[in-house]
Amino acid sequence: MKINIKSLLIVSTLVFTSCSEFLEKPDTTGTVDQEAVYGSSKNAFSALMTCYDNVLRHGWPGGMGIGHCTLGAISGEVGRGYSWHGSYNIVQQGLSVNGTDGSDAGADHYGNNWKFIRQCFLVKENIDNVPDMSDAEKASIKGEVTALIAYRYMGMFYRYGGVPRVEKSFVASDDLTAGRESLQGTLDYILELCDEAYALVPDKWDGANTGRMTKGAVLAIKARALLFAARPLFNSSTPYLDNGDLNNLICFGSADKQRWQQAIEANLAVLNWAKSNGVELINTGGAGEGHPNPNAFDDYATAASTPGNREIILAYKNDRNAGNDPMVNFMNCSNYQTSNRYDTDCSGVLTNFIENYYAADGTDIDWPKVGESSPRSGSDWMSNVAKLEARALADIKWGGHDAMNNPGEYNWQNQGWNRGGYAADKGKGDVFPNAIDGDKGCGERTKFYYKAGSRLWLEVPIFRLAETYMNLAEAYNEIDDSQNALKYLNAVHNRAGLPAITETNQIKLRSIIQREDAIEFFQENHRYFDVKHWKRADIDKGICGGEMRMLQFNIKDTDEAIWPYAASWIETYWDAVAYTSFWSPAMYLEPFPQSEINKGTITQNPGY
Repeated sequence: MKINIKSLLIVSTLVFTSCSEFLEKPDTTGTVDQEAVYGSSKNAFSALMTCYDNVLRHGWPGGMGIGHCTLGAISGEVGRGYSWHGSYNIVQQGLSVNGTDGSDAGADHYGNNWKFIRQCFLVKENIDNVPDMSDAEKASIKGEVTALIAYRYMGMFYRYGGVPRVEKSFVASDDLTAGRESLQGTLDYILELCDEAYALVPDKWDGANTGRMTKGAVLAIKARALLFAARPLFNSSTPYLDNGDLNNLICFGSADKQRWQQAIEANLAVLNWAKSNGVELINTGGAGEGHPNPNAFDDYATAASTPGNREIILAYKNDRNAGNDPMVNFMNCSNYQTSNRYDTDCSGVLTNFIENYYAADGTDIDWPKVGESSPRSGSDWMSNVAKLEARALADIKWGGHDAMNNPGEYNWQNQGWNRGGYAADKGKGDVFPNAIDGDKGCGERTKFYYKAGSRLWLEVPIFRLAETYMNLAEAYNEIDDSQNALKYLNAVHNRAGLPAITETNQIKLRSIIQREDAIEFFQENHRYFDVKHWKRADIDKGICGGEMRMLQFNIKDTDEAIWPYAASWIETYWDAVAYTSFWSPAMYLEPFPQSEINKGTITQNPGY
């Protein structure tokens, strides 16, 4: 059945009140008897759904360690938020071993990884006791929770490097002093879990069960893990910071091109599965390979936003339609959600990021530059927005324009947006070239709400097939096969309505591929990790660190002029540095909580 987060049984939540942190004795007080949970298929299935809810939310609002923000707020996509947001504190001071805004450290919640992995093991170890469930159903559920464990380990792998290997649920009498596995040992365990899960889960589920683990999702976990293993942060003879005798926790100790070949084989396996199971890159334009897709807007918006579309391999099916849900608070920027809230204010899209988008003809947009002698005209703003490629129009509600991916809904239109009066924008020409920190940048995010109407809930993609194509483009380029790299890159680039890329120089093509990744997966939790694992030379120059810029607007001095104003009210605009974001090489990986380090069992990542 569709994963309905709202209907999870309380009994399954109670049985999982386990250890709050790894290496602490599990708390067994107040839990219901496991016989009650596994005494019926209904209760057992609810326990499975709880695992899905908790595990797949990793990195998304409500599943991050910090309580307020998205990962895009600390990777140069959107603004840092308000001073009480965790993203604001990380931008100001960097990742902390003591956490901030609800985190136990960094931008993750390290302890929740073990809490939710334990939930999965409890299901795996007890599902055979369910009396009214077939052996085939039990086997599949074992495969599903094994895949969920692999997914959470995959996330820890590229967040932390080597982490402890856990193979069962813990009880109070167990030895809870496991140290960190090597980087290779952690990767090997992920691959073992994937192989085990692959043998048990189905190729696909029928319509009533969308959202559950399939062979394709398992292959996608394996493919992403191997891609991160091939990237320079790990695939190197020397680590990003010296860790002494423990370098093998954060580095493979060799730069091996074969790792790219392994990533290619894993991603081709995903592609082969997709071809046999109705999953495809959505391109309805019929223009053929290498040609711009005339239906780019609808196809991209469908692929990224429409629940259950045919490009999705696995999605987080959050159907809470409540305004107090973190996913809704921080991802839905319409006036349906935000008219009386502050959560998504101060999180407008940065100039740093919009410069990635192409014009619809494949050229670059001429945006204002910091230091120009005078502001640009409002007509220049109108002209630039009109030139933008389809993905930019689907992703962002641009100042003075309606949200183009959800037409006809008043609270997604410019007139009904009501994002708060910005009196400081009225007659702001006298402060050129200065910046107001906290304005809406160029506009707000509308991704994930294509033709959503008044719906608040959303289904964010965990894996969609465009990632497989881009992974293959990246990996083929790194083994000097530009022909195949361009084949897979252009499949995504052409789908977006853009003319084919022909560059064959490896270094230049690498940069183009990384730019395509940034655009295609805006707000999909890719960029924060991608730029770090590529050790981007410009990471401290406007991505995870450095000067963060927001477009500034001078609006006609009229009582009606509130943000986002009608485009005709814009007199001038310019770019300016709104704030500077902190960066340290230690931040290539997340820190472990100091409370864990103090137990003397695991070692901290270097630099913290």
